[in-house]
Amino acid sequence: MLGKVWVPLAIWMLLVVPAKTAEIQISTENTVAHFQTVFLQNYAKALNEAIPKHHFTVIHTAKAFSDREVAAAVSSARVAIAAPGIWHLGQYSSDLDALLLPYFMGLEAQTVRTLVDGKVGQALSSSLERHLNIKVFGKWLDVGPAYIFTRDKAIHRFSDLKGLRIRYAGGTANALRLAALGATPVLIPWPNVSEALENSEIDGILSTSSAVVSAALWEHGIKYAFRSNSYYPFYVPVISRDIWKRLSDDQRDIIADTWNEMISEGRALAVAHDEMSINKLRTNGTSITTPSTEDLDTVRRALRTHQHEIAQQVGISENMLGILAQYGSN
Repeated sequence: MLGKVWVPLAIWMLLVVPAKTAEIQISTENTVAHFQTVFLQNYAKALNEAIPKHHFTVIHTAKAFSDREVAAAVSSARVAIAAPGIWHLGQYSSDLDALLLPYFMGLEAQTVRTLVDGKVGQALSSSLERHLNIKVFGKWLDVGPAYIFTRDKAIHRFSDLKGLRIRYAGGTANALRLAALGATPVLIPWPNVSEALENSEIDGILSTSSAVVSAALWEHGIKYAFRSNSYYPFYVPVISRDIWKRLSDDQRDIIADTWNEMISEGRALAVAHDEMSINKLRTNGTSITTPSTEDLDTVRRALRTHQHEIAQQVGISENMLGILAQYGSN
């Protein structure tokens, strides 16, 4: 485990003696240049102005916890707040892998947002809260479309992925989808990706343009980008339920309301950063390919024939599948 494994003293003071001032940490594994870190720092600044009694601070670059570990760390109050990606949360509630199913491949951002802001997102948040000692306190933050980036082989069609070792961040459905396309999925934590690329342990990664640019992965071997729109990921804002209970009603309202007031700005930042990142990749010599509509539709239809099988392997509940069916996902 990265970073501290004990409850920081200031958070312990908040848990035991709520009248004390506390240093409330917000953890992310992203670098300081990543748009999510920028958003979280703006959020912490707003909270510090609205709740001067406590001090909110962002711990970035996995200096506290990796995002794969952070939900459990929040659950046990080893860190107060985080916004891990949905691809890390299926290990606690398999329903969170539902948004990684083939149905969502290539969907427009607003279409997926409408689902997560409605009944689908409410059901997924409730499922996560049943499995962890956390509170989902706001709307989900966009990450931007997930693409495939490679070292030595340019990808022009989905069939070009056959035989390649592709890193994925998490989410069993991501691994199954990559395998169905003929690739070999390799699970590697984000802080280890640069080294894995340099050592040729992997041929490419499934990630977002923002993440690739924030780590300057062209310096570590990435030469090609395939705008596969493999899925549309989100960050889920969570806070330790123990800490949440110790806060006053007004403080809880501020934490939730401030996030939701800023979410439109954060989502716009994600979309803008995706385009800026694609342009920066081009500037640094990365060759960008967008699959044809025909290729994307063909692959999506083919993968959807395996969707129920994938859902069963992942362990997505019948209740969740029933909710998705209302939106034509079967």
